[in-house]
Amino acid sequence: MSTFSGLNSALSALYAQRRALDITGQNIANVNTEGYSRQRVELSPVENVTEPARYSLSSGVGDGVRITGVTRLHNEFMTNRTRAEHGLNEYLQAQKVVYGNIEQALGEPSDTGLQSQLSDYWNAWSDVANRPGDASARTQLLARANTVAGTMRTTRANLGDLYAATREQLDADIDVVNQTTAGIADLNARIALAKVADMPTNELSDKRDQLVLRLSELTGATARQKEDGTTDVLLAGAVIVQGDTVRQLEAVGSTTVDGRTVAPPQVQFVGGPVAAITTGRIASRLEALNKTVPDAVKGLDTVAGLLITTVNAQHAQGWDITVVPPATTPTPVRGGDFFSGTDARDIGVAINDPSKVAASSTATNPFQGDNAIAMANLAKDPNGADVTYRNFVVDIGVAAQTVNRRADAQQVISDDVSAAEQAESGVSLDEEMTNMLQFQRAYEAAAKVISVIDTTLDSLINMKR
Repeated sequence: MSTFSGLNSALSALYAQRRALDITGQNIANVNTEGYSRQRVELSPVENVTEPARYSLSSGVGDGVRITGVTRLHNEFMTNRTRAEHGLNEYLQAQKVVYGNIEQALGEPSDTGLQSQLSDYWNAWSDVANRPGDASARTQLLARANTVAGTMRTTRANLGDLYAATREQLDADIDVVNQTTAGIADLNARIALAKVADMPTNELSDKRDQLVLRLSELTGATARQKEDGTTDVLLAGAVIVQGDTVRQLEAVGSTTVDGRTVAPPQVQFVGGPVAAITTGRIASRLEALNKTVPDAVKGLDTVAGLLITTVNAQHAQGWDITVVPPATTPTPVRGGDFFSGTDARDIGVAINDPSKVAASSTATNPFQGDNAIAMANLAKDPNGADVTYRNFVVDIGVAAQTVNRRADAQQVISDDVSAAEQAESGVSLDEEMTNMLQFQRAYEAAAKVISVIDTTLDSLINMKR
């Protein structure tokens, strides 16, 4: 290697180590940047002439070092695993919230919940049975019946509000999906253009992967890397982003729980078929709208319907203590409907006159309480409203407990996968500090080589004088 060739080799070393220091500085600057993948300079020796030719001479020493590229330390397998686990985690966390809201609407177990109010209602019938002629016992019965009916209507309305709020959240999530897919398509176009111009795309790829992760959390979407650097995004095999082209989504269907049977909520491509979304936050919204909340409403309506039909049927078997003027003694009349309505949405107390409570089982003795006893015994009916409501609450509780346990376990898995990905592609300050010292020393050594060669050349030139 000639002296001037040595200068060239040392100069290439200066350029390479300086670039490596620049990349190290970029990594350190983004140590806390979410989604940033650390980068590494790829160096390759510049080979000397190895092909024999006439008048071709070689000293057997290379001509320095060159930068072949800047690698983004990114594991596509780990990224896909992270997307899948995050999608499932978002689905379960959203389910956990829905069941929490349903349990809050029911308010069980509680001293003031519907179960306690039903117990007080049946006990009020026992009080009437013990004191059939006492107006205060009958008035208390009607008050407790109104409390039960009011609580059922309020709970039903709260579940309806939960449904409407979930439907609004679905619309908001779809808007986020459409914005995200547009962002991915824009980054795809920029990356493809940069690739053609042989420009770096590492930071753009990081931003795009963050958007794809957000899309996976919402819809469970998967991604497919292409040779031109762009990424296609798919929903259960259906392409939603292809290069810089986007297919937008829309939410359709009823915004009220009672209209769901006619127009069930669903997500579809705009002007196209239904989108198959099986995981992610939107899948949880759809399940809440089509099953979880409607099942809770149906369960409460079933309890209210049983209460109305069984109480009205038994009440019709009794006699009241109505006084028909000008008579001053009771003129017993068969009991009419005690409750009005058909379900929890419109249940009410059909009578407001305590004397119309049909507590007696015979017209000859209206102050007898056998029918009130039979009414109180409905609380023990294994197919009655009281037992049905307890089973309904237990079923909700078991389902909520199952979802909570799955959500907690999935959160751990999701965190572990994210940590593993971060350990592989994230920035380690210890590693970067080590690299910085390594590149700094190499830079200083290359500069020293140039200084030595310069001194040698100066000596040679002076020897000629």
